[in-house]
Amino acid sequence: MKFSLISTRLLVALTVFFFAFSCTEDETPAMSGSGNGDFSVEMTDAPIDDAEVKAVFVTVSDVRVDGQSVEGFNTTTVEISALTNGNTETLYDGQLAADSYSKLEIVLEDGANAVNGGPGCYVLNQNNEKIALEVANDGVLTVQNSDFTLTESGSVAAVVDFDLRKALVRTDDESKPYRFAAENRLENSLRFVTKDRSGTITGTVKDESNQEGEIIVYAYTKGSYSSSEAQGDNDDELFLNAVSSTSVNSNMEYTLAFLNEGQYELVAASYEDTDNDGEVEMKGTFELSTLTNLDLTGISVNGNSTTTADFTIKLGF
Repeated sequence: MKFSLISTRLLVALTVFFFAFSCTEDETPAMSGSGNGDFSVEMTDAPIDDAEVKAVFVTVSDVRVDGQSVEGFNTTTVEISALTNGNTETLYDGQLAADSYSKLEIVLEDGANAVNGGPGCYVLNQNNEKIALEVANDGVLTVQNSDFTLTESGSVAAVVDFDLRKALVRTDDESKPYRFAAENRLENSLRFVTKDRSGTITGTVKDESNQEGEIIVYAYTKGSYSSSEAQGDNDDELFLNAVSSTSVNSNMEYTLAFLNEGQYELVAASYEDTDNDGEVEMKGTFELSTLTNLDLTGISVNGNSTTTADFTIKLGF
């Protein structure tokens, strides 16, 4: 009887343990050690407002997640300046262990003879001359706010927005007129989004300013823009806190792609090469208005969606 009683108690305890374990396992997403998910990284760009730049190329030699290289990555040279208006190029598409991750890193190869006897990262000017770009910290760039969670059999499609307008700096050296910005600013030019949680603002612009030159539209998180953003000693110091930017095309259309879900305000600025030195200068910002009830200082963006924001620009400077 004593043995039977002990056996019964043991059986009940084991049953409760396995039941509790089963419930916990069912309620918790499968994470590290329990399987893989699909993981991809694409690159896009905000256009650079420099008439002397024909193209910008970067060579990505590694993609790292929490300090570890992703398996199966191949070195890729990207014409990043061509990846505007929502266009992307895939850097990596493979499998990753299901887990929560805190950091994505992009490693650039900036060697002078890294690619076909030429530099790995460079500006191609209008004379088809290559101007090498060097990267600090052995080329390792940490993408800001790049944490994500991948569940077993799930997927994460990441996009890195490499904003050349912030990343590239003019110099006074005629033999090497461009360089990458210092490490902190260069890393701040990299923006991380996931496709399912990002959307697009697009629209047409009616120009009542009678200004010549180029129109650039900037997107700021709601409430973050101030007039000081349009002030600085050099044009490459302006609008540095903008989330994204884009050029208005010849059809007076613009596209701001891969914006994280949230609310944004738009700012439009006029650029023109006023002194014929090959560099465009910022002339001022426009006054924006719309005939609809759309609030241009609080445009809502939702994941996997497009918000249309048509507006009129008038002289504000």
